[in-house]
Parts: sequence; structure tokens; C-alpha cells
Amino acid sequence: MAGDRAGGGTVIPVLPVDEVRAAIAADAWDRANALLQAHDRAVVAAVAGVDFSTQPQAPWRALLAAQQALADEVRAARDEVGRSLDKLHQDQRGARAWRQALA
Repeated sequence: MAGDRAGGGTVIPVLPVDEVRAAIAADAWDRANALLQAHDRAVVAAVAGVDFSTQPQAPWRALLAAQQALADEVRAARDEVGRSLDKLHQDQRGARAWRQALA
């Protein structure tokens, strides 16, 4: 994963926002989670070589906040789909009950 350079030349991995959002749109939850996990591993590897006593923390903090927000977006979208499916099942049960009552 390529990214921006922080002070000292350390490359900050780019958060795959567009790819994760495309996975959300396709209801590809495993893909969205895999993308976030891969990014997390890239960040952990990159941070291992960072001396925060000499390099700015702000870019890393911003990345962490953006990563958390994107993970929250995945969770919220997945939860919304779950609620929609629950509602659909309730509606189907109601329709079946009406059909049986009218038969």
C-alpha cells in the first residue's frame, strides 16, 4: 500500500476508502473487513519503524481517526442491512398470516 510520507520519510499507508465503500455498496462485508484488516496490518508495520519522539504524531492520529470512522461506517451499513432483512422477514410473516386468514 502506498501512502504519504510522514516526517522522517516513513510512508503512511493510504486508507482504502473507495474500495471499502464499494464493498459496502456490494454488500461484500468480508471484502470490506479484509480491506480494513490489511490496512491495519500495514499501519502496524509502518508504525514499528517510527520514532514518535522525532516524528509528528498528527498524521498518524488523523489516519487512526479516519480508519475508525470507516470501520464504523462498515458496521453501521452492515447493521442497517440486518435491520432491513429483519423487517422484510417480519413483513413476509405478516403477509403469510393474512393470506392464511383470508384463505
